[in-house]
Amino acid sequence: MKGIWRRLSQGQQDLLLAAVIGLVWFAVLNLINGTGLRPHNPAVSVVTGVFLVATVALVRRIPRTMLVTVSVLYPFLYAAAGTGLAAQLGLTMFGQPEISDAALQSEIHLVPLLVVGYLAASAGVRRFTCLFFTMGSLAGLMIGLPTVVAIVLSHVNRAILYGDRYKSLPRDVPSLYSYIDVSLFVFAEALICGMVLLGADARRRRKSVALLEQRNAELVRLRAVEAERAAVAERTRIARDLHDVISHHVSAVVIRAQAADRVADERPEVLREAIRWIIASGKEALSAMRETVRVLNTASPQIAGDTGSGGGTTPVPDLADVARMGERLKAVGIDVTMELPPRQRQLTSATDLTAVRIIQEALTNVMVHAKASAARVTWQSGPQGELLTIDDNGNGGPPPVNVLETARRKESGRGNGLIGMRERATAVGGTLAVAAGPLGGWRVQAWLPPQK
Repeated sequence: MKGIWRRLSQGQQDLLLAAVIGLVWFAVLNLINGTGLRPHNPAVSVVTGVFLVATVALVRRIPRTMLVTVSVLYPFLYAAAGTGLAAQLGLTMFGQPEISDAALQSEIHLVPLLVVGYLAASAGVRRFTCLFFTMGSLAGLMIGLPTVVAIVLSHVNRAILYGDRYKSLPRDVPSLYSYIDVSLFVFAEALICGMVLLGADARRRRKSVALLEQRNAELVRLRAVEAERAAVAERTRIARDLHDVISHHVSAVVIRAQAADRVADERPEVLREAIRWIIASGKEALSAMRETVRVLNTASPQIAGDTGSGGGTTPVPDLADVARMGERLKAVGIDVTMELPPRQRQLTSATDLTAVRIIQEALTNVMVHAKASAARVTWQSGPQGELLTIDDNGNGGPPPVNVLETARRKESGRGNGLIGMRERATAVGGTLAVAAGPLGGWRVQAWLPPQK
């Protein structure tokens, strides 16, 4: 049933609810018609039921129109049906006595005003407007009834005034006002005021819920965007790690193989030595690549703020690995000197990994692009952070001005390495600069902040 109700539109829900209320209301009136519970004048209960059904069916579609209509017409028709004014005007459809009690016959007859006040306020009509019409309508209903009775008394057949039912009915308006129950009037006004405020609060809560749902949807969307951004950053990190690991080893292998090929005929022992070195370097490259892939397969995705540099579960080489990088360059004919931190230092942080990868990529560039015969690596560590300096004596001349700004990713060349080193340094809050070095070639210098 709940699912069927939710599939209905708001208008269909209102019409169905109004039909149920009308069916119950008039069924109960019919059941008590022949009992002692029968009201003195059933016509006013019919009027109340008609207005109640119309209010529930239409007020959320046309709240302002229904508020004014019910507030103005209901007291008038109630008084006409309850006091005999309708009969004086020739309207006998209600079938009521010519004169009735000069008071509200039942508190339940206030329901149309309560319902229209609540629903109109919950539909967006301003509270002051709802209070003005509903409370004014109640005042007209309870205070205006004696006035209507006085009008009826001035025109009715005087003979019926001497019946048992009307023998105590006052003949003048001031006396008729004694029929007003002041405490009921005050209570009813307070009740209407409370219903209007409840309706306004219901609208405020609906708006708050709608706003929260909108914000939740926005958060879900932002979370999806953030997840996509994290995935892109993770893919970039994976590509960068694999590039650094593979390019360094493979470049050394290719250069060593080319050198051995040139002297293979004259010095076959050099060829055999190169092959043994290539086999060892290839195994080392495979091990490093497998370790990187293993960690990438088992590690949970990094959060967007840690895109970097490979913190977390990424394997961190030690200083012995950094020293072996220099040995590889020596094996291909480049004399490398290294000034590294003490060997007992453990490389565990994202900053440490960034430093290792920058050194690795800079040495790869020296080996592949610089045409250098010597290089120098200096790693200075202190409370101000890590300072990395890689110099070479390559014969390609000094780097172009603003080489980092003009570097573009391409199929080959220094651009890829420069961009990768700059991205790594920036990811941990550091800087990277490229300039002419004292050895005649390039100088790559990076500063990385101390790990917090």
